[in-house]
Amino acid sequence: FAFDKVALYCSKYGNAEVIWAQQEPKNMGAYSYVLPRLMTATREINNNEKRARYVGRLVSSAPATGMSKIHLKEYRDIMEGVFGEASE
Repeated sequence: FAFDKVALYCSKYGNAEVIWAQQEPKNMGAYSYVLPRLMTATREINNNEKRARYVGRLVSSAPATGMSKIHLKEYRDIMEGVFGEASE
């Protein structure tokens, strides 16, 4: 894990919110691996602990819904969670 690079960019963009986005359910993607390492990097190197806001699918026993309409809704929810509501 690139502790030094994470700390560098979190320091460089100190007012930015840290967001972790993934399409996998929360219990299947890298979020649970990355979060404590991100917090350690920012706390130990920058003395300013940051916690990433999770944007993605909820905990699930299946890696995908298997239903295209639900998948599209979840995908849109993730995109809106990261970038905000789309204006048309």
